[in-house]
Amino acid sequence: MIRSKIAISTNHYYSCEVSKKIPVRISVLAVNGPEGLGFVEALDRKKETLDEFVKLMKKSDQIIEFSITHKTPLRYWNKVKHSLDYPSIHDSILESGSMTILPITIENGIQYHNILSPSADSFRKLLAYLQERFTDVNIRALSSKPTETLQDFLTDKQYETLMLAHRKGYYEIPRKCTLEEIGEELGVKRVACQERMRRAERKIIDYYVKDSLFSEYGFQ
Repeated sequence: MIRSKIAISTNHYYSCEVSKKIPVRISVLAVNGPEGLGFVEALDRKKETLDEFVKLMKKSDQIIEFSITHKTPLRYWNKVKHSLDYPSIHDSILESGSMTILPITIENGIQYHNILSPSADSFRKLLAYLQERFTDVNIRALSSKPTETLQDFLTDKQYETLMLAHRKGYYEIPRKCTLEEIGEELGVKRVACQERMRRAERKIIDYYVKDSLFSEYGFQ
């Protein structure tokens, strides 16, 4: 299983075009074929910006239905149905055998998708589809272990020590506690406490640095 975060922008695509023109962030929470449900936020916190978003969406020749379902001072919740002459970004991801983890976020002309691909081959197919069909495709993150948590690759003692250090403010600037204080609470000496934390930190760095964009998409 491969998890990726990909930023996708393309010309003549309604959500990208609208978010280029005005300072909004669009969040798509549910997708059913050409229909989507979500909300839009004005990044400048102005109601006029949200009203301009509504106007531009209704004027788009790619939109066949658009309605505001709920309003708050900072968000307009909406339902959209589009009609495109080519596969949408979301449909292209599904067609490749991968799947977007909602929400889809759109800002400044760019769609951000968190995507699960079942294999390296399906990820390569996903990338080929996106690069063939859309203007700009930029991989922001890539991991071959998308479901692991800290507990999956740290020992119980390492996890306990790291969580205690974080809770007590060891990683804040300036630090709010010392290694001696953490070790005392755990009932171990300073040297043992430091070794646990360094081993845990090394595992975390290896996980996120070595695996991220692993082997430049070679999946070694």
